[in-house]
Amino acid sequence: MTGSAPSPDQAVAALATQADALLSAAAFIEQAAMTGLTIAVSDEGITILVPRTLPPAAQIAAATALAAAIGAPAPVCTTIGTWTQISADGTISGHQARVSASIEPEDTAA
Repeated sequence: MTGSAPSPDQAVAALATQADALLSAAAFIEQAAMTGLTIAVSDEGITILVPRTLPPAAQIAAATALAAAIGAPAPVCTTIGTWTQISADGTISGHQARVSASIEPEDTAA
């Protein structure tokens, strides 16, 4: 047998940390007053996804505003072919947080 299962105390602590992160994310989203955001909480922190239903300029504006709210510098844009990823890393109530938006070629079609 390789590795070992976490002890019950470790599992409880991990769940408590994730629950706290989820509560922090919920409070953050309520303050941000933006609709349509997707939130995920994992061992790695909080991920906030800007909705693809927004036009590209609105996605960039939302990602930039959310980045500022989590204490991150301006989002970084990475383009591969015709796909662009916008992301920024910061914190929400002491939890690592990432804001992200993806712009696909069809999102920019008129």
